Amino acid sequence: MDIIIAENLKRIREKHSLTQEALAESLGVPELAVYKWEAGRLPVDYKMLVKIADFYDVPVDTLLEDTSDAGRKSSAADKVSFTCRICGGNLVYNYTGGNCKCANCGNKWAIGEMYPKYARVMATINEAGRILNSKTELAAADEARLLYRQASSECSKFNDAISPEIVKICTEGQANAEKLGIYCRGKHFFENKAFKSALKELEKVPGFRDADEMIKRCKKQK
Repeated sequence: MDIIIAENLKRIREKHSLTQEALAESLGVPELAVYKWEAGRLPVDYKMLVKIADFYDVPVDTLLEDTSDAGRKSSAADKVSFTCRICGGNLVYNYTGGNCKCANCGNKWAIGEMYPKYARVMATINEAGRILNSKTELAAADEARLLYRQASSECSKFNDAISPEIVKICTEGQANAEKLGIYCRGKHFFENKAFKSALKELEKVPGFRDADEMIKRCKKQK
């Protein structure tokens, strides 16, 4: 589990002067679960994060933000290099794929491997992408959007040439997550034969998955 979430869960609980036992009772979960969340030993799924945020009356983003001094400062020793560590050749970056390749010797590295400070950012982006590509649910769209927002927020703290490019990927990811949410609403209406409402939603995301096919079928029902 992301250590940032674990730290934030503990910090906000202590801020409200709650024991782990009291919080567990309020959320309807075992006290051991709260202990493991805060120790970073047990993942908190998206629905539970929403429930916790609602309990504290804060945005879900509050549980995802890196508020530590280390999170706000990038290491001066962790500068980005644009040359191959093996032969010194120029690196060509594939930000969408999350990797870079030497134009001279052909060696290839994941961005998170090449630059450890980006490891967590790239892992978050990969998880968001996996959710977008494998799930068709409103909750999944919301979860992916939050993950991209978290990655973008963390990445923007780094003052180098790579950061803006990865922020762009996060911005595109949030846009795709928004499209997935619209698509899910449209598909829900379509499956319940509310074709007028389905058409209104699906026409906002033409070309997304099978939206065009459902749009055609909706129009035939007029």
